[in-house]
Order: sequence, then C-alpha cells, then structure tokens
Amino acid sequence: MWASTRPRRGRQTARRAAVAVTLAALTALTACGSDSGDNKDGADKAAQGDKASGGTAQLDFWGWNPAYEKAVSAFNASHPDIRVAYNKVEPGSKGGYAKMLAAVKANNAPCLAQMGYETLPSFLVEGALQDVDKEAAAIKAKYSAGAWSQMSVAGKTYGIPVDTGPVAMFYRTDVFAKHNLTPPKTWDEFARQADTVHTADPSVAYSAFGGNDPWWYAGMAWQNGGSWFKPEGETWKVSMTEPGTRKVTQYWQQLLDKKAVSSDPTFTPDWYKRFGDGSVASYVGPVWFTALLEENAKDAAGKWAVAPMPQWDAGGKATGNIGGSGTAVLKGCKNTKAAVAFADWMSSDPASLTTLVEDAGIYPAATAGASLDAMQQPSAYFGNAKIYDIFKDSAAQAPTGWQWGPTMTQVSADLTDRVGKAGAGNGRLADALTGVQGTTIKAIQDKGLKAAAG
Repeated sequence: MWASTRPRRGRQTARRAAVAVTLAALTALTACGSDSGDNKDGADKAAQGDKASGGTAQLDFWGWNPAYEKAVSAFNASHPDIRVAYNKVEPGSKGGYAKMLAAVKANNAPCLAQMGYETLPSFLVEGALQDVDKEAAAIKAKYSAGAWSQMSVAGKTYGIPVDTGPVAMFYRTDVFAKHNLTPPKTWDEFARQADTVHTADPSVAYSAFGGNDPWWYAGMAWQNGGSWFKPEGETWKVSMTEPGTRKVTQYWQQLLDKKAVSSDPTFTPDWYKRFGDGSVASYVGPVWFTALLEENAKDAAGKWAVAPMPQWDAGGKATGNIGGSGTAVLKGCKNTKAAVAFADWMSSDPASLTTLVEDAGIYPAATAGASLDAMQQPSAYFGNAKIYDIFKDSAAQAPTGWQWGPTMTQVSADLTDRVGKAGAGNGRLADALTGVQGTTIKAIQDKGLKAAAG
C-alpha cells in the first residue's frame, strides 16, 4: 500500500497519507490511524473492553440534540447489556467538533458522536473515525441509499444516518390562485411563472434565492448531479464550476437579474416576514423548513402548500438534500458492535424515531420512518395536507454521488460571504463560485494535502 513506502513522521504525515491516496487506501489508513494501532489491535482492545465491563458494554455519546437524551434513556431502560451515557456538548460548529477531535487526539474520545454529514470527511482526514463497515453491513437496507452514502466513503461505513433533508417546493396557494398557477413541474416552468408573477406585481417575488445558505446552494447542485469534491489518486479534486453546478448558477443568476426572486439574507426576521405577508410566493427548501415556516409565519397558516421539487428534465425524478446528520463512531471505540447496535436502534426503532420526530422535527433516514403515525398526520398549517408523503418520495430521489470535502467550515463561510454578496447584486454568482473554489483548494493545501481544480 502507498502509505507503507513512506516513513511515519507524526500526525501531519499520517493525515496527508489518509487523504492523498485513493479512496480505498484512505479508508484503510484511517482504520490504521497513527494513534490507535491497527485493526487487529483495535479488535483485541475491544474484546478486552467487553471483558472489563463485566458483560455490559459502556458507551459514551456526545451530541447537542436534546431529544437524543430521551432516546438514550429509553434505550438504557430496555437494553441491560449496553449502557449509554449521553453528554451534551456545544453544537458542532460552535465548539462541539473541536472538542471531539481534541478527545480523539488525547485517546479519551467517546465511542459515538452526533455529526452533520458535511463534517464526516473532515474527521476522516484527521484519522478520527472508526470503520464499522463489518458491524453495519447487515442493517444497510433499513436506510435510504442517499442517507447511507453520507456516512460512508469508498464503501466503508463510519456510522449510522439519523435524518435527512429531502427537498420540496413550498408555495402560497393564494398567490398561485390569483395568477392561475399550479406548482411547476420543471425549472423552465418555474422561470416562466416567476416572470408572470413579478411582471404582474413587481412587489411580489415569485420565490426566494437561498444562496447565502451554503447548504441550500449545495442542495440545488446536488439535484442536478453536481459534485464539488472528489478524492482522485493523491489529490482532492475541487470543482464548484462543474456542469451540474454551472447550470444551477446560470439559472438563478438570470432570475436574480430580472429581480423575479428575492435575495434577502436567509433566516432573518425580514426574510420570514415576506413569507408571512405574501410578498414571496414560494421557496424550494428542505423538510425542516416546515417547522421554521410555522414558527415564523404564523399568520399565514392555511395559505401554504407543498409540492415536489421542480425537475430539470420533464418527467425527471431527482431531488436535492439540505442538511441531515448521523451518529459517527469515533476512533478508539472499544465496543464497535454495541456502538452500532445503539446507533441503529436510535435511528430505526419506532418509539425512538417518534421521539426524534416530535421533539426535534427530524425526517428519518430509516425508510420505515415514513410510516410512523407522527409522519402520517395531516398538517393544519398546510391546509390539513399530508405533506410528508411528498418528502417521502423526495428522500428516495436524491442522487447518491454527492461528496463533501475536508474543509467544509471554510467552504461554508466563503460561500455565505461570496454567494450572499453576489445574490444581493454585488458581483456575479459564477465569479463567487470560482472564488470559493480557489480558496477551498488553498485551504486543503494548507492542511498539507494535495488539491487541484478538476
């Protein structure tokens, strides 16, 4: 293997090796790790840990979702052979991830960690994840292919998916009725309707451009077969101007130029106000936007509905994904079998999922989750429609080829800044994406890894 031909010179060299090689070698190297020994040693330590625990597997689980604590309590009450201790940490981007990485380096990390899908590669290049492909193979069929792929790299699995962010189109039924419109089936129809609405009433934006939310922009590219990152040979190839993304960029630039869509910063009071007063007539967004809309546009109850995401090709069945997370198994876990058993239970047990749906508003990654009573209830806010039926279809239609990169914190900040400014008229979206591609390549190189446009 490539790594065996080079001397080991500390964590920097080990980390470079972990990503600079092919994906297959990457997974092998992170399984080896520079701090925790090889697979055999890890298995021996796991066996010793099982014996030391007196037959009860002890697992630590770090996360920030308050609903997870309820799930852990329910699991402990019904599984005397495994004991899970849930420790609440700051949300990942606000310190939780840094604490987890520090714990891995200090050899005192928890077995399990809440982790956004976009963060998995960053932990992988740090050698901070445990390969649990063998332990998880038998349960793969329980989960949507798209969600499972987000916890896997090159066929190796590093945890169990919890939730996804399937995308649909939210629209104001009153505005659509006023203009004799039905939900558009294609993006071409979406653009024509945008012209119709804005020409008839310039005070109304047909939809909201969510580009200063980096995950929204990624979700749009995802639907169109885009892929921003690809480990190739010894190099991370980065392309935010590849054909799928370029088409999305050109499309939204045209709508912005016509002022047919709003460019207000997302998740601000003014942004929500327009959804409430009808001056924005639609939004293409994830399932968790339902809760945000209900909370921040209360007076618009009964005026919103949900339809499938528009397609690039007539009759197409592809959607994007915005958000979602899983339960990752961190390097050094001594009870990987028990860790996977718990993570699978939390993500697929009906009682656990009901708790997570009702208390945290997730959309389950487990396909059986769509059949929960909590997912079948009509929504009063959305005109008593069973909106989750649409998201169920969407969740199964997200392409599985999307790959996150190893510097997503930097990517997120740069996209928010540059695309946000371009969306507001200070520059062009294409230039913004090209700029972020450049800063991303440099950020990866600054980690001691190879990166290039491609």
